[in-house]
Amino acid sequence: MSLPNSSLSRLRTLYTIAAAFLCSACGFVDLRPIGYTTFPETAGTILPKTDSAVGVRFDADMDRLETQKAFSVSRGGISVKGDIVWNGRELSFVPLEGWRPGPRYTLSLAGSLFALDGREARSELHLPFYARSMAELPYLVSYSPLDGESTGVGPGEGARLRLNFSVPMDRSSVEDALSINGLNEYEAVWLDEDRTMEAVPGKNLSPWTVYRWTLSAAALSREGAPLAKEAGASFVTDADRLLPDVVEVCPLVKASPDTGLYWQRTGLALEDGLGSGQAIGILYNKAMDDPVLQAVRFEPALAGRTEWWTDRAVVFVPDRDPEPETVYTLIVSKTPDRSGLGMENERRFYFVPDIPYLKILSLAAGGPVLAEPENGGLCPALAAMPDGLVTLSIRFSHLFSLDARAAAVLALRLEPYFPGILPRPGLRSARWWSEDTLILGWEGVEPGFAGEAHYYRLTLPGGRGGVADGKGSYLREDYHIILEAVDE
Repeated sequence: MSLPNSSLSRLRTLYTIAAAFLCSACGFVDLRPIGYTTFPETAGTILPKTDSAVGVRFDADMDRLETQKAFSVSRGGISVKGDIVWNGRELSFVPLEGWRPGPRYTLSLAGSLFALDGREARSELHLPFYARSMAELPYLVSYSPLDGESTGVGPGEGARLRLNFSVPMDRSSVEDALSINGLNEYEAVWLDEDRTMEAVPGKNLSPWTVYRWTLSAAALSREGAPLAKEAGASFVTDADRLLPDVVEVCPLVKASPDTGLYWQRTGLALEDGLGSGQAIGILYNKAMDDPVLQAVRFEPALAGRTEWWTDRAVVFVPDRDPEPETVYTLIVSKTPDRSGLGMENERRFYFVPDIPYLKILSLAAGGPVLAEPENGGLCPALAAMPDGLVTLSIRFSHLFSLDARAAAVLALRLEPYFPGILPRPGLRSARWWSEDTLILGWEGVEPGFAGEAHYYRLTLPGGRGGVADGKGSYLREDYHIILEAVDE
């Protein structure tokens, strides 16, 4: 038999007045809190049956109507319909349609509570639970890499974690429940209708490193059921155990357009000499990373740029030809490959450019031919005709390009040497007998006479800005030859 709501309200009021009268008569007020326990007792409990009861046990007789207002059971924010049964101080609830396997349910006791002895309390209880046996919970079917397996460092080399589940999973809960030690940033890729998740690193992992991962039971299925058992394993990025190294250095020349290449080998090794206008190819045993472009230097210094040739080779392009007949050291610093492995040691390569200095093989000044005249030396007489005309023939050690031939004529100088008051000769003619032989004609040369010798100095500027063959060779230094002017 049940009483109408109005009668229950009056009865609760009478109980309250009576309790207050008794308490005041005794001289004290009951301030004890209202205690209660729930069944299930802990959050995340899995009910064994689809008709298992849930509820609350109080330590006092309660105002049942007000207590039922504060009590509810919901699934996904929607109230679950069911029967509430009181047994003394215990409120129990059984759903009308039974508990559904999988979804997350919440038992709530939220609101004001009134005991019949006059005590009041405020509750904010929200207890999640599930109704499914352990065998029915989602579980991790498989994963890769396997525990302890060796991988590369890139996603394409096995360095991605793949988790395969028994049922479609809730993405956000799985991503929150997954922890990979040492990997803070990765992209979660979901496949197979959310039964598979791949954690793909945003960049290559560190080489020769152990990565451990754990997946807690906070990972939920799409229906809200927790993972049956947490999982975890580790993998090692040591599949690539070959350290990068330089396997070859070689001279390169620009390739013909029809080859489809920009650089091609000369067929010689670097120690056999680097020719004029050539670059240096540095070949590695593995695909290298960008720092390799800053790993090349020379002693003595050689300015230039380093650019990619292939993923396993770079090209050093000098800004200008190296100094002729000079010993260079090519130094390749330790640098990482694309997997992050570094070279064990720097490498050094020695070479002498195949660019000899330009030399004067012979000089003729109207008399005997002088072979390889000494710089600063006195040469045979410069035979002058009565009108002061002289002819000088110079043979060089290299063939000159067309532009270099014109530049050499302008660079040569014939000047008075002793006495200094002699008039300066003028260049009258210049022609190249061949690509390596220059014939010059001057006028205004005054031969000496008895008691007074006349000397002239022939100057050929040296260095990079001096007389050069246009193909990389030039005179090592300024070349001076003293000539005595005599009558022919």
